Amino acid sequence: MTGLVSLLELLACSSSAGVVPTSLPFALVEVGRATEPTTLATAPGGTEALWATEQAGRIVRVTASAAVPVLDIHDHVRSGGEAGLLGMAFAPTWPVDPRVFVNYTFKGSAGLNTRIASFRSSDGGATLDPASETSLLEFAQPWSNHNSGPLQFGPDGMLYVAVGDGGSGGDPRETGQDRSDLLGSILRIDVKGPTSYTIPPDNPFVGQVGVRAEIWAYGLRNPWGMHFDGPTLWWADVGQHKWEEIDRGVAGGNYGWNHKEGTHCYERYSCGGSFVEPVAEYSHDEGVSVTGGMVYRGPSIPAIDGKYVFADFATGRFFAVPAAGGAMVRLGESGRNPSSFGRGRDGTLYVADYGGGIYRVSRPAPSP
Repeated sequence: MTGLVSLLELLACSSSAGVVPTSLPFALVEVGRATEPTTLATAPGGTEALWATEQAGRIVRVTASAAVPVLDIHDHVRSGGEAGLLGMAFAPTWPVDPRVFVNYTFKGSAGLNTRIASFRSSDGGATLDPASETSLLEFAQPWSNHNSGPLQFGPDGMLYVAVGDGGSGGDPRETGQDRSDLLGSILRIDVKGPTSYTIPPDNPFVGQVGVRAEIWAYGLRNPWGMHFDGPTLWWADVGQHKWEEIDRGVAGGNYGWNHKEGTHCYERYSCGGSFVEPVAEYSHDEGVSVTGGMVYRGPSIPAIDGKYVFADFATGRFFAVPAAGGAMVRLGESGRNPSSFGRGRDGTLYVADYGGGIYRVSRPAPSP
């Protein structure tokens, strides 16, 4: 996100226990805390538990009393700015398959790198064993920002990996449009094997010369927040100078960066080409760093039922766009710095504040 470089400058608020006063059409009820959370994920099987990644390199289980450590790899992780432990996903058949997959940055011999790795639990999911790490995919990051990070398993059982454009500003290497490397893309890989990944044969660029076959979609700047709603993959792409956007996944789709920012031409480039248009966008009059959310299908909250709910990290504003199509609306102000969204098994929506609070989205209290 724009902003993990300047996160501390943006944190004007700190969370307090209880219900957060907001102008939103729902309540934010604190359910626990974590230190600089970057991802929320719920265990798909076994005992239901909400886990959070912390940027410095820990995974914790969120509880009302304290953050319970599950994994600590801070000595592996290069964190700070936009780097750190940035993504997490449970194996789809967890805990039968006792692996959790992570996305983090580390310092290699030639500079910053991204690693996609798995860790195993040997105690029924209470903790992950640091010694069980299996590195599946590594690649260099040319600059320290735009490292992206989200991981999601699709209903097809494949692992989807969000990758930023490599950083600096304006994508000077034009990696968003370069399919010979992995940057600026959504990857789709098969991680069913215990020690490596394979490329699904139905990936859109399989067999094309000079193209990385892991790529599922491309033309992205820094996707932050990625989730499935049934078979549909949604993500937010953080903008450069003017526009933040929400995208819906299309296999093989080119989302335009760095020729386009949202629906608009970016600087010197014309907008010629076949690009997938965003579902929604907002200008930097509304916010400067979008945090992707998810389609709400939980316990009834009429204002957001069936809508993709997302927020701006810097301003704390929440927005929604109907999943079935329609105009984006501003929902209100939170006074927080939303860094991630998560979903419970019953569809309950959770929001992480980078300042530490983890909140459940609940029906508003009735008016007196």
